[in-house]
Amino acid sequence: MPRLATALGLLFGSLVGGNAASAQAIDDFRPAIDSRGYLTLNAAQVLDHMDMSFGLGSLEWGRNLVPSSVDNLVSATLVGAVGVRVGLPFELGVSLPLTIMNGAYDGQGVGDFGAHLKAHVAQLGPIGLGALASVYIPTSNDPFLGERSTTPQFVAIADATFGRLRLAVNGGIRFRRTTTFMDMAMNEITTSSELPMGVAAAYGLIPEKVELIAELFGAIPIGAHQGYQPLEALGGVKLYLAKSSYLSLGAGRGLVPDAAGNPDFRGTIGIVFEPKPAQRTHAQIPDEVIAQAPPAHDDGLGDRDNDGILDRDDKCPDDMEDYDGVDDEDGCPEPDRGRVITGKSEIITLQPIEFEFDKDILRDSAYPILDEVIKAIQDNGIALVEVQGHTDEQGDDGYNLDLSKRRAATVKKYLLDHGIESYRLQSQGYGETRPVDARHTQEAYTKNRRVAFKILKRI
Repeated sequence: MPRLATALGLLFGSLVGGNAASAQAIDDFRPAIDSRGYLTLNAAQVLDHMDMSFGLGSLEWGRNLVPSSVDNLVSATLVGAVGVRVGLPFELGVSLPLTIMNGAYDGQGVGDFGAHLKAHVAQLGPIGLGALASVYIPTSNDPFLGERSTTPQFVAIADATFGRLRLAVNGGIRFRRTTTFMDMAMNEITTSSELPMGVAAAYGLIPEKVELIAELFGAIPIGAHQGYQPLEALGGVKLYLAKSSYLSLGAGRGLVPDAAGNPDFRGTIGIVFEPKPAQRTHAQIPDEVIAQAPPAHDDGLGDRDNDGILDRDDKCPDDMEDYDGVDDEDGCPEPDRGRVITGKSEIITLQPIEFEFDKDILRDSAYPILDEVIKAIQDNGIALVEVQGHTDEQGDDGYNLDLSKRRAATVKKYLLDHGIESYRLQSQGYGETRPVDARHTQEAYTKNRRVAFKILKRI
């Protein structure tokens, strides 16, 4: 009898909608395509050039996903992505679910193959904007394991990072052929094109180690629909096994009773790896080692002090030249100018403001430089300064942004504690979003790790 009911349901679906039910049609759960994402929602950030992310995006169990038809659905989704930087940063990704279900209907096999293209469109301070284009290609002859036609999807992504807190919003459109079928209780279910959307929040309980995540996701049908309204709440945790490689655990349930696509319980586990290329792995070394390391050979074409003057033309190759229109091109700082120059729009430090490695604690070498910054603010009619923190591109985007904010705040506090009024100062971290040198080299990383002083207003 169950087999006869299934056959009647499939036949009715083929006559009315030209397509039969599928796991993809009734299950809105799709894991994030890369290690930058949350559980199901994606982040605007993309992988660095030629960096890879791959693994088991999710092994998820849904209980009573279709009332009276699918008691249990277990799906393992493999994911993989690679970053590419050709003008706009983007990445290419793939996904493939392997599904088993039981209940009044039993089935198992390979679900729809997904191909993905994600781009990081813009970074506006802490807010990132991205876009994700996907296409799901039928790869199964079993109509309960995948769509019967190619399904394109477009999603806009916005996210923001505030210290340890990450927030994201995803919303878009999924073009699906209208599908009508009967569940095993002969209830009619109709699915069609829809607007997938969701919100997520993640908090770094222990930065780079433990992250708590909460999500709300679902889809709004925009065509014919009946008996199907996916809306689900999910909570979980990411345990980072390495820099961006993690184990994820999650649990939740559907929020629309008796509607297909709303499991009574959802449990998920995933493990995703992001191995770094060899040339990037050894890049995380203390700043003092980078600063003090001499070149392997001196052919006069290097620039040890990063002042823009080649060593062969630099009379002071280990001391940074004055710049911003007041240099004399000999490579030597002018003795009477000290460590700081006040330009039209910026207070320029001729030596870097140094911190303890990977911390927001100032080194002793920073104090005399900041004392001269204080004098420059007081003596040059400066009414408002933005203390800007910047990092290089190594490591996690969110962590870099948080570190840059903390370092900028530390410098601001020093200035406040040494006589600058609070209304004359503000601080902001920009992470890796504003490099002064776009190359992927140690020399560029050294230049990009910096604290800058932007003059916003004069008296």
